Amino acid sequence: MSSKAVIIQELNHSKIAHLRWVKRADHLISGLPVDKEFIPLESDTCKFGKDFLYGAIGNELRMKDDFKYLLEQIEFHHDNLHANYTEIYKIYFLIPEHRTFLYKLTHFNSREATDNEKEEAKKYFNLLEKSSYELVALVDKMELEIKASQDF
Repeated sequence: MSSKAVIIQELNHSKIAHLRWVKRADHLISGLPVDKEFIPLESDTCKFGKDFLYGAIGNELRMKDDFKYLLEQIEFHHDNLHANYTEIYKIYFLIPEHRTFLYKLTHFNSREATDNEKEEAKKYFNLLEKSSYELVALVDKMELEIKASQDF
């Protein structure tokens, strides 16, 4: 069993890693160069998912009834923001299938996003940010509950 201090420290490290992940997604839609490898698509491969949510600490907290519901809510928002990022990823790193034949012909193999695609990416990012806000609020709530818990 991990100590309360270790759990809170890991929770805070994971929250910081999550906020950095969101910032990289923001950089991408803002036109700044971002290596796609630094923004994992899968919810269990990002630092927050790997190190906290699906790691030893998350698994330990799942065993405690007091934290199951909170973890389910966090997981819901975490999966949701990854789903929205996947749509952004498709816009910036894959050649969209819906582009017209003429566009594909005149912009051979171009991954450059069109203005409409950039607007669509911003909408997905807004949804991603909302999920991130909810996730962080839930993580903060969890931290308070861990501090108040007598189980550790």
